[in-house]
Amino acid sequence: MVVIGDAGFRLDSLEVTNQQVAAFLNEVGNLRIRGASLVEMNSAHVGIEQVDGLFQPKEGLADHPAVEVSFEGARACCEWAGRRLPTEAEWQFACEGPEKLAYPWGNHFRVADPDIHKLANIVGDADGFVKTAPVGSFPDGRSPHGVLDMGGNVWEWTTGPGGKPMLRGGSWSNGNAHMRCARSDDPSSSHSYFKGSSVGFRCAE
Repeated sequence: MVVIGDAGFRLDSLEVTNQQVAAFLNEVGNLRIRGASLVEMNSAHVGIEQVDGLFQPKEGLADHPAVEVSFEGARACCEWAGRRLPTEAEWQFACEGPEKLAYPWGNHFRVADPDIHKLANIVGDADGFVKTAPVGSFPDGRSPHGVLDMGGNVWEWTTGPGGKPMLRGGSWSNGNAHMRCARSDDPSSSHSYFKGSSVGFRCAE
């Protein structure tokens, strides 16, 4: 975890991985909360499988960010680890830093710029990944506070006003419009296009 200046909270520098979520499921089971499983194990995109009763990462995906995790699943996993989901305000503060950058790495983003593919896992495979990348694969794109993958790789669950589930950061399937530090997206919107295969999380305390 990294200490975020004098803001009074700490944030995981990396997104939670399939290896970590598998360990969580092996202790608590894949419970259902408010009608949703903690992890959607029936999805073709989930990076975890159950073998002989034990949850484990699929081959080659142990260090990739966990996807197909519900908001309740993400919150429960953080609490199991003695932490919590970050609030939207905390997430944004960690992303933009004291200079209030547009993106974690600065104020510029052009998909056509070859250098952008060294900063984040975004739409297309020019960065070397069709979908998720191992967490921390783009150190040059870290935020001013040293937090990695705040733009791209996977959307991240946060808590908005009143504890409302909100998403931040964009994913491997998005371009610049969704990766701005200040952008907030509501997964319950009637115009929502979010897919579980592009949503993950990190923890705070």
